[in-house]
Amino acid sequence: MNIKYKKNIVLLYAYTFFDGFILAYVIERLFWAARGMSITMVVATEIIYGISVAVFELPSGLLADKFGRKKLLIVAGFLAVIEMILIYNAHSFWWFAAAVFLGGISTAMESGSLQAIMYDSLSSVGKQDNYEAVYGRFRAIDTAGSVIAAFLGAFTAYTIGMELNYQISIGSKFAAFILLLFLTEVSTGARKDMKEGLTLRDYYKEVRAFLKNNRMLSLYCMNGLVLGACWNYVDEFWQLLMQEVDVPVFYFGAILVLYSIFTIPGNLLVQRLKRKINYTLFFGLIPFLYGGGFILIGHLRSYLVLLPLISLGIWHGFVEPLLSGCIQHRTKSSVRATMESVFSFMLRIVSVFVGLLFSLYADHSIFKGYQVLGAIALGFGIFNCICILMVVKKQDE
Repeated sequence: MNIKYKKNIVLLYAYTFFDGFILAYVIERLFWAARGMSITMVVATEIIYGISVAVFELPSGLLADKFGRKKLLIVAGFLAVIEMILIYNAHSFWWFAAAVFLGGISTAMESGSLQAIMYDSLSSVGKQDNYEAVYGRFRAIDTAGSVIAAFLGAFTAYTIGMELNYQISIGSKFAAFILLLFLTEVSTGARKDMKEGLTLRDYYKEVRAFLKNNRMLSLYCMNGLVLGACWNYVDEFWQLLMQEVDVPVFYFGAILVLYSIFTIPGNLLVQRLKRKINYTLFFGLIPFLYGGGFILIGHLRSYLVLLPLISLGIWHGFVEPLLSGCIQHRTKSSVRATMESVFSFMLRIVSVFVGLLFSLYADHSIFKGYQVLGAIALGFGIFNCICILMVVKKQDE
């Protein structure tokens, strides 16, 4: 039986490679612009995406905990294929909007289920303490798939055309979907909860108790919410940033590699880092590092913008696995997917507000948009430090 659960980890590694092997991403904004999508329209689709995730996030987490994570992942994988097909055929705002709406549902169904089945698969063989390492490798493989796709995607877009990128991407999403069919469902306390008739109110109480009993951890997660929302717009609009500093499309693959590949050391070394760092100090300082990086991007109007992009990539490689591990280690198996969904839900809400501020300035200048992200990160950093000091003071009393 344990062999089946070990197989889950291997399958998830393969899944994340194909899920990340999307040639479309390297020219995504250019493709959308060629189909008539302005920055305001793109941000509008981001908001639609965020709302879609927010609406379906909590129900999907509950369904995953009650009826099985594998089922939700399969539905998510299928919707991801449909999303890519719709974007490939889109020629108006509403086609793109429909695609990202389905993409939001897919993300909502995947987010809690993926981490939950990974953690429980490790737990079933007594390896749950290695979660950060496994999740870090998972993210590193995802990045590797993205890097290979970026190189290949830049070449095919430059020599053949952008549509081929989407055709290959559809095939890769389909391969990822097929791999999900071979996962083994992990038996958890959720089955017992289902028999006992655990209600939505009971799940709400579990989430509330988690936040109340882990106040410092909640502050760490707030870092993930705000900085994750800001990072989202680095990921989404770096192509327009490169265009503004006159980087040819041919080099976009190399550019994506330069700032993406530097997340890999953090992903792979996170297990060592977690044994040595002071979490409170780390999460107290990290918003200022992000804020400084965003502001530099907004001011260095040349190829030098790559330096803060690389720096942000390094730190982001550590932050994501650490935060996911904090949540997973302190959550009951029966509500594991739900808890991840709660934080993912809050991330989407924060992303909507960050996106509105970003778009107000980015439509005039993409550089001003990144300066706004820096101001948000720095402002949150100050607020975060005040909250940390208050929690520490209360714990000492």
